[in-house]
Amino acid sequence: MRPAARVAATLALTTAAALSAAVTPAAADEADVDRYLDEVAVELAEPGVWVDPDAADAIGRDDAADLDEAAAAAPVDMRIAVVPAWRLDPEGQDRLVGRVLLYEGEELASQLYDRVGVDGVYLVMSVADSSYDGRGVWAVQHSEDGPTYYVEDAIDQAIDCCAPDYGPMIDRFIERASEVDHPLYVDVAPWAGGAAAVAGLWWGGTALGARRRRRAEEQRHLDVVRPMLTEEVIELSDRVSDLPTTSDIAQATLTKEILDTVEKARHRLDKAATDDDVQAVTSLLGTARYQIACLEALQQGRPVPEPTPPCFFDPRHGPSTQARQWTPADGAEREVPVCDQCAARLDAGEAPQARQTGRGSYWEGGEDLVAYIEGYWNGTTGAWRFPHDDHSRARGSLWSRWESRRPRARLSSFGRSLSKAASSARTSSGDGSDSGGWGGGGFGGGSGSGRSRGRSFGGGSSRRSSRRSGGGRRF
Repeated sequence: MRPAARVAATLALTTAAALSAAVTPAAADEADVDRYLDEVAVELAEPGVWVDPDAADAIGRDDAADLDEAAAAAPVDMRIAVVPAWRLDPEGQDRLVGRVLLYEGEELASQLYDRVGVDGVYLVMSVADSSYDGRGVWAVQHSEDGPTYYVEDAIDQAIDCCAPDYGPMIDRFIERASEVDHPLYVDVAPWAGGAAAVAGLWWGGTALGARRRRRAEEQRHLDVVRPMLTEEVIELSDRVSDLPTTSDIAQATLTKEILDTVEKARHRLDKAATDDDVQAVTSLLGTARYQIACLEALQQGRPVPEPTPPCFFDPRHGPSTQARQWTPADGAEREVPVCDQCAARLDAGEAPQARQTGRGSYWEGGEDLVAYIEGYWNGTTGAWRFPHDDHSRARGSLWSRWESRRPRARLSSFGRSLSKAASSARTSSGDGSDSGGWGGGGFGGGSGSGRSRGRSFGGGSSRRSSRRSGGGRRF
């Protein structure tokens, strides 16, 4: 940004801060969020990625610079902000439980568009430890003319393939949101008739082949986890059958819910054929164990506990009650949620007994255990980040491979290859334009290498352009 523009923005923010002293405390808190979005809009004067210094741990500096370049080079003006969730909460860091954002859903991205005032794609990534704490991603395209881009689909792909790894999520979003969303018939219309029939056969054959290959892989996963799940269902069934009868209405109701949940898990396991079935079973088992913890609390006269992730070392231990530092054999120290038993072993300098599979600890099970882990850590009781990178890598590899086999993905890949080939041909023949050089400056308001943000932003929009595409959710 030019010095004059930065001075003007600073004066405007200072004046707004002085005026806010006269409003009620609640309004002043909401005004803090609006002022913060004004600052974000200033940083996104030009298309690219801006990372708030308070969220810098989410994405490495070099990765952020690369993503900034990629967003700036997209065929549509694309502005992406990576911000801490507490800056979007009227209560800021004072809120102790949960996170309530002032703007939720597409409206958050639209608020950024209102302030910049330039048509294009806007994405806001909210950084936090969990969805409960406000972690999410929202995007929208506002434009009066020009093509519509795959913004909604880009959000889904980014979350499904890479969450909660912020850098890969943004990379996938940029790639998918750069593609024009139009019906397939637009491409095949010039080749109507026989060509349409050939395309239909190709599409159907590709889809059928993708489904068959996925089913074969899912059957292999099921062969690994079915014995584990059968053991867990039997163990829980025996435990539930030993629950005492009671005349207390609340305890009796909860006991019936536990029985129903375990029975649902047993029936789902009997019919299991896909990874979705495996994930549903472990989600139900995790819910049953949380319900048992709630029942024990009622029996002992204690408050019902809040949902927590399962014990990291063995989900069969039930919901975690504490957190401890733990260092894997080939990794860095990190905090993991644990039960009382595993916490005591760690405090005593002993290694907790981890859930075992044929390959070792269950988090080392690779793609075979992806659905098993996802059900426990992203189930009906809550969604949390699994604290071991092996699972994130296996999940990203598996889901990306499945997505790449689908007809639309293969067609898009073929189109990108043709586009790159055509671009290379134009460049080699001297028709390509000079891309120039990147100026100095940094990303996120810091110093270092990266694109220069020298142009002032649009200054806000008094009227929104048409909403073309959008979406998002917490994760």
